[in-house]
Amino acid sequence: MPPRLRAAVAAYPRPFWMLVVGTFVNRTGLVVLPFLALYLSGPRAFSVAQATAAVSLYGAGAFAGGFVGGWLSDRVGRRPVLLASLGGASLPMAAIPFAPSFAAVGGLVAAFGLLSEMYRPAVSAAVADLVPEAGRPRAYAIVYWAINLGAAVGPALGGLLAERSYLGLFVLEGATLFAYAVIVLVSVPETRPPTADGAERPRIDLGPVARDGALAALALAVLLTGIGFYQLFTTLPLAMEADGLSERYFGFVITVNGALIVLVGLPVAAWVGDRATGWPVPTAVALVALGLALQIPAHSFGAYAACAVVWTLGEMAFLPVVPTLVARMAPDDLRGSYQGVYHASWGLAKMIGPALGGLVFAGLGSAALWGGAAGLVAVAAVLVALLLPTLRRRFASPSHPPAVALGTSTPSTTPTGSGSTSREGRRRTA
Repeated sequence: MPPRLRAAVAAYPRPFWMLVVGTFVNRTGLVVLPFLALYLSGPRAFSVAQATAAVSLYGAGAFAGGFVGGWLSDRVGRRPVLLASLGGASLPMAAIPFAPSFAAVGGLVAAFGLLSEMYRPAVSAAVADLVPEAGRPRAYAIVYWAINLGAAVGPALGGLLAERSYLGLFVLEGATLFAYAVIVLVSVPETRPPTADGAERPRIDLGPVARDGALAALALAVLLTGIGFYQLFTTLPLAMEADGLSERYFGFVITVNGALIVLVGLPVAAWVGDRATGWPVPTAVALVALGLALQIPAHSFGAYAACAVVWTLGEMAFLPVVPTLVARMAPDDLRGSYQGVYHASWGLAKMIGPALGGLVFAGLGSAALWGGAAGLVAVAAVLVALLLPTLRRRFASPSHPPAVALGTSTPSTTPTGSGSTSREGRRRTA
């Protein structure tokens, strides 16, 4: 290994790198959800409205999974949540092709969403456990880079499988879920911060999470961005199909997204992460909105691929940065719960976005779909821009306690050690 690469690897602990490897393996096999609407409206002969509604049911499960996975990772630990989520998700997913009715499919998809999304806040919390604050922007950028390294391969592979047999999608995703679980079992210890010797672990108080106005505003911005962003993975294949482009072309468009992030995503995300409370973040959200709007006149593979370049530039500069901000906002004993709110906002976007996009696409056409999606993301860009001054004031405080009302000043509290804030101090601040 070259000395510079060896030094870069040595800068992070081995369990972190094993989470990165597991993330790559899992993302390479994440092929069911991108093609679920096509599978249900094609081989299973459900209507477009039913197909997109089923994807929204996945989002409903993911919404609950974010909260549940975050709370459990603080309550019982990161490792048990990872194992339960990755191992358990394969069961309902494997049953979807054999479900006899739309009601059964919907129930299984919701259960799949709940279980498969529980691991995300646990991983985000584990990264914060393993990596000091100064190294987290690059650590989260590396995780996101691994996700998209898998995305550079997975969707194209999924498109080729879908043209031959949709059953192969379910087999591939089940195998990669199991492989990630094995990696965690063998190579990732528990990372949750320990209590003092002999001390009883305190009860998880979610009051500070519920009262944190800045966290709520950030989650709303993520929700609006996610509703628009998820059109790219649910209604975009339907729009491309209406333009006479097969599943493989949709897979190649998503591969353009993943390949671009693999090539330049890591330095871009790290650069923006070091400026997480500055102008690059709302600019990134605005680029996502622009990429969505440019799809209004797009009707060829080349045009869709060009749009993917634009919205990918925004994606790579925004999505990896948000967990860094959330990690800075959270106290040690609520890292999982704070990350759970962030991931739950993505789950809610998955619940609302596909059904809403399907209704708009079926009733009003692709121009209304992409125009509306771009408008929502543009509102999110404005919201992020308005939030940044509050975050700058908050992080400038020596202790920057997490639970503060949006727009209020941040009084200091007395830390209890290791950069944490006392439970009583958080109550007073809240």
